[in-house]
Amino acid sequence: MKLNTPSSGRKSNSVYRDLRKQIVLAELPAGQQLVELEVAKQMNCSQSTVREALMRLQEDGLIVRQGYRGTLVSSVSATEGQESLDIRARIESRAAALSMGNFTSAHIAALSALVQQMEVLAEQGDEYGLFELDQEFHHTLYEAANLPALMPILDRCSLCSHRYKITQSTTRRTLRDTALRHWKIVEAVQSGSAAELERVLFHHVSSVIGDADGASKAAPELRMSDAMAAIFQRLQKEDAHLPNPMQIPLDQARTNFNAINARWNQIDTTAFTIDYFSIPCPAHQMPAVRIAPKAGARKGTLLYLHGGGWVFGSIHTHLGAMSRLAALSGLTVVGIDYRLAPDAPFPAGLNDAVWAWHWLRAEQAARGLGAPWFISGDSSGANLALSTMLDLRHAGETLPDAALLFYGVFDANHQTESHLRCGQGQFGLTTEKMAWYRAHYLSGDRRDPADPRVSPLLANLQGLPPIFLNAAGLDPLRDDSLLLAQRLAQANVPCQLKVVEGVVHGFMQMGSELPEAQAAFQDAAAFTRSW
Repeated sequence: MKLNTPSSGRKSNSVYRDLRKQIVLAELPAGQQLVELEVAKQMNCSQSTVREALMRLQEDGLIVRQGYRGTLVSSVSATEGQESLDIRARIESRAAALSMGNFTSAHIAALSALVQQMEVLAEQGDEYGLFELDQEFHHTLYEAANLPALMPILDRCSLCSHRYKITQSTTRRTLRDTALRHWKIVEAVQSGSAAELERVLFHHVSSVIGDADGASKAAPELRMSDAMAAIFQRLQKEDAHLPNPMQIPLDQARTNFNAINARWNQIDTTAFTIDYFSIPCPAHQMPAVRIAPKAGARKGTLLYLHGGGWVFGSIHTHLGAMSRLAALSGLTVVGIDYRLAPDAPFPAGLNDAVWAWHWLRAEQAARGLGAPWFISGDSSGANLALSTMLDLRHAGETLPDAALLFYGVFDANHQTESHLRCGQGQFGLTTEKMAWYRAHYLSGDRRDPADPRVSPLLANLQGLPPIFLNAAGLDPLRDDSLLLAQRLAQANVPCQLKVVEGVVHGFMQMGSELPEAQAAFQDAAAFTRSW
């Protein structure tokens, strides 16, 4: 976590204002943990000062305090963002109409001056300053109605809707357009018509998010495929008795994770040669498994890093996935049990992956391994696979010939469209759970989510080998892969992206039943056939 240095003034006010600005502008993303001691150190103040500022931020709805999980930046879903706009539109437009008789020439002059100041800040690119003037403009309008009890509601809705708006990069107006559209409200006040002011203000607020001309486009429907829906509904019933993993002891949560993934790992062991062994590491022995198909085998080795949010998972929970890759590609697949957080926080798991890569290549003759070499992973395992390649490139060491990255987490940004539309739990994985995973992963000495080894989307990607990417259409992490594909193209890294519509995060675990998962394994295997 990297915070800006607070400005001058009473210290708690200063800390409050600076944290508020960083949250509103998404510089502190939803789910970011705020540790009082760290904030106090970085802002050069006492913990009591930070605590006072955090209490105010909690009243604003910008942070949440969740017991042992500590203080987190709150999230804003697409539903919350739109509902906050609807509430504002109804209250503000009606109040303005009621107050039409109270407006004086002084009010009109004040409103005009505020819009002129907005234009200046828009030209300067000061988005937060423009936001604050926007709030003052709407306060000035609303105060004339003399309904003070509703002001806190409007303030909360304004914060919520602005945080949501700032994430809508494809539909946001320019800052200048945002400033200029306030003149229509001033003109409506000058007209003296309560009905006209109510109409203009309602449209102004309700169309905050949308195309520059105020017309909004309907988002595509989010719908599971028939096969995905059948499996998802069945699993909801089968697992309904299990507690929320974020609210129980970690050992119990891991036991449950292992149990619910066992259903996907019933494979025909006679079709493979499966060897369990250990990789000697400086301070521990790393469990590993080698899976080689008996039919259709060819030369080549694939190191597979399992998913599970850096907290869960093992070579046993992903045995089915690794076996399907081996069968369809003909490659020998090696999986490892890298150390998990929070027992071994970042960068322990990443260091284990890099160590395993070196060891396997050094021992390839003894272990029946050989070129071409691939690296692969799903979800957090895809994150580790990409970061492993970055570490190898940085050290000037031999890179894989290619990589397969399945629905990976590549950034700490929880304000993408896919998080906002898919992250509330209706499709399984939630944005809240991703924040919980990352908090565990970054629970050691190194806690910066913007570290390129944690969020490789932020890294220099030049010089990497060809990469196969896939993304699940109903996954909060979908946009991580879409954005990574764009970054790889900019870095001239060959990349193939497949977006599998109608499926949820982790769908490839369901390869024994789900047609889309089976097709995804076939696509990945076909990609490896170029080597």
